[in-house]
Amino acid sequence: MSETALPPGGRAIPELDELWAEIHPGRRNQEVVERGRAFHRTFAADGPVAAIRSVDLVPFPYPQAFGFWQAPVNRAKYLLLRNRMQVIEFVDFAGERKTLLVNPSEHELSAKAPFFAQVRRELMSWLPESAERRIPGPAARLRALGIDPAKIDYVTFDHLHVQDLRRGFADLDGEPLYPRAKLLVNRRELEVFAAIHPLQRPWWIPNALEGVDPARIIALEGSAWLGRGVAVVWTPGHTRGNHSIVFNAPGRGIFAVSENGVCPDSYLPRASKLSSLRYYAETYGAEVVLNGNALEDTFAQYTSMLLEREIADRGDCGGEVPNIYTSSPMLRSPLAWGIAPTFRIAPVHGGIFSTAVR
Repeated sequence: MSETALPPGGRAIPELDELWAEIHPGRRNQEVVERGRAFHRTFAADGPVAAIRSVDLVPFPYPQAFGFWQAPVNRAKYLLLRNRMQVIEFVDFAGERKTLLVNPSEHELSAKAPFFAQVRRELMSWLPESAERRIPGPAARLRALGIDPAKIDYVTFDHLHVQDLRRGFADLDGEPLYPRAKLLVNRRELEVFAAIHPLQRPWWIPNALEGVDPARIIALEGSAWLGRGVAVVWTPGHTRGNHSIVFNAPGRGIFAVSENGVCPDSYLPRASKLSSLRYYAETYGAEVVLNGNALEDTFAQYTSMLLEREIADRGDCGGEVPNIYTSSPMLRSPLAWGIAPTFRIAPVHGGIFSTAVR
């Protein structure tokens, strides 16, 4: 892999990463608000990205017991979530325009992860795999927007659960989809592939990096401020290498992309119309409700959600709700009877993409 711990034109964010040197989880929670708010002020002052477009991808069933960890709403087994990606154009600190693609999940390949292979057998065995292959993938959706996938500079995922990188970066189906892009990923995510723990196996695709040139990978040690209006902030817990994508959208303010929670309600449960979330918050003094499918560090994930809350602006969907643009948002669905998010953030679009990415 690349020896570079940061992409060219990027900066480290030690004032955030130093939070994790405190091993006592309660003390971390005491520090996180001040550190998060301080970075929010600095980040906001630097201005927005040049352009952003959010793109809905494919919906998928997901156990309620994971999505609302310790606060299930009713006996419905599954929620319906939807993958979502963003394409962001920004100016890095060397003055160069760059394009970042966030969470371009390949639904057909993600379905091969052991957990989703089991869900498919349980709920969708009637659906032929050929039908899934006909659903447009992220690259096709980019082309429909007039954006050339071959001109993407960086690709990142908030974490590598159910991700197969070979189609994007190797030659799984011919030429890679993103031939010039570098993969931005935390070093700790890459280390998982060397020895996958049994509790991780349902969510990881073991050969996800097979054939990917190590020079295409930038292994981040912690957080990275990529350029004006965009950063990836190390938020461990859900996985050890989890990071949140933070962006300042033109005319909309600062958002954090994360799968630490499944909807904005998860970040302000006391204001949710879902009574179980309010009860959980009021009974235990909980400030957030975790998405808990694979808790590599429960206490760290809780702190990470508090950090996301303080970095993001508030009120895009009303009141004091933080602008957490969940990477796989929960949808209203007959699959999850009686369950719907109280708050919904409208699609985030803004700015004008340059001809360099068209």
